[in-house]
Amino acid sequence: MNLSCGLFDLKERLDPSTYQVYKEESGIQDKIFSKLRVIGKTLSGLSTKHRQELIKGLPSSYSTIHILCSLKPEELLNSVRTKNVTPSTTVKGVTQYVRQVKSPHLTTPDGEKGRWGSKHEVMWNVLRPDDVPLEGETLKTLEEDLRRVCKEYGLLLQKTTTEGSLTIRQREWSDYSVFWRGVLEKELTPKWFLEVPEDIKKKFDLKNVDEVRDTPLRQFTGFLIHVDGGREKFWEKHGQTYVAKVCFLMGHTEDAGTRHNLKRRLEQVLGDRKELSIWYNLMIKNSGINPPL
Repeated sequence: MNLSCGLFDLKERLDPSTYQVYKEESGIQDKIFSKLRVIGKTLSGLSTKHRQELIKGLPSSYSTIHILCSLKPEELLNSVRTKNVTPSTTVKGVTQYVRQVKSPHLTTPDGEKGRWGSKHEVMWNVLRPDDVPLEGETLKTLEEDLRRVCKEYGLLLQKTTTEGSLTIRQREWSDYSVFWRGVLEKELTPKWFLEVPEDIKKKFDLKNVDEVRDTPLRQFTGFLIHVDGGREKFWEKHGQTYVAKVCFLMGHTEDAGTRHNLKRRLEQVLGDRKELSIWYNLMIKNSGINPPL
């Protein structure tokens, strides 16, 4: 955390050219450097006392903390105080919590998660004429009544807001990415990384397990090949890890071309290796998510 705060402080104090030199000389990958700076910016919005209180309750993974930093500093502090976020909270957990805080109307109520996939029909719009005032308790009562009636008929009421314009398919991709990130974190643990020979870590310039999880797919694959016995043993030892990485990237990217290529790669791998196809299908079945493939 001190590093994150320091990076943000330097960003504020140094001129752009000097800061760029520092960034290049730090040896930290660009993506990770950017995440750390964002974390530092969020923490800087709190007093020293509150910052210390916050740090004690946060997860150790900087990728997990980075997701939380889309909240306001006071919202982040409240998440720790209310125990909605603890040191054991996963990427999936914080992503769901952030979505609940930022877009509560997008959180599916009453155990209906999993029912609302891309196959649905928009039946009506509710329109309010300009000369009909509707706010405060009246608006809240109307929403509760509409939600109750929709529930009786097995329907779902969603608000129309700027945030609500996020399509269901985009949310499905987000859930897909978060789920597979969690799988990836279980496959590649800090303990596993500590046992990797130092010369291999130096060769790939990877300093911790988060950097392994976040590194581009080609380097990710090469690193695992070097760690455990070469290409011959790769699929036996790291096939599930590779599939999890491809799925995470497929859900995480916003580029349609990249997603298409990753999807083709996934189909190829699952088509060539029956045991991985069975494993993938079981993971999806037990995940509770709607795969947007």
